[in-house]
Amino acid sequence: MEDDAYADKGRPSPHALTGAGVVVTDSAGRVLLGWSRKRAVWELPGGKNDAGEGFAEAAVRELAEETGLRADAAHARLLALLMDSTHGIPRVTAAVRVIAYEGEPSVREPELIDRWEWHDPADLPRPLFTPSAHVIDTVWPGLLTGLPPVHRYPVGTP
Repeated sequence: MEDDAYADKGRPSPHALTGAGVVVTDSAGRVLLGWSRKRAVWELPGGKNDAGEGFAEAAVRELAEETGLRADAAHARLLALLMDSTHGIPRVTAAVRVIAYEGEPSVREPELIDRWEWHDPADLPRPLFTPSAHVIDTVWPGLLTGLPPVHRYPVGTP
């Protein structure tokens, strides 16, 4: 391959937020949610991608960093890309379902999450962080009502 076959146009200006929201369930089918007193919302494990990191890799890294649960990226299923915006900034959230993990959840980032709890999908606490709600709606369509608009690009099956 020639060195001059492809080129960038220079350093782009920051334009969007990207990250992954992770749905992980226990043996009873309950979904793991964290309570953030600081932000006053319930949310799934997840967060922003590191440079050069794919969504499945970001999902399992964030899952481990935030909860201590360990999973392999091979057990993370990318279900959809979700696009909305926050404060005028485009936000792309990957809906990721982790199907196998080891460990018990514990608070690893107390400055962000106060506690992790397992919740029945049919009886979820409120308020839910909007991207988490969209990810949950990807796994269990129609479970949540009145969701804000989102562009959903399915790429896999739950």
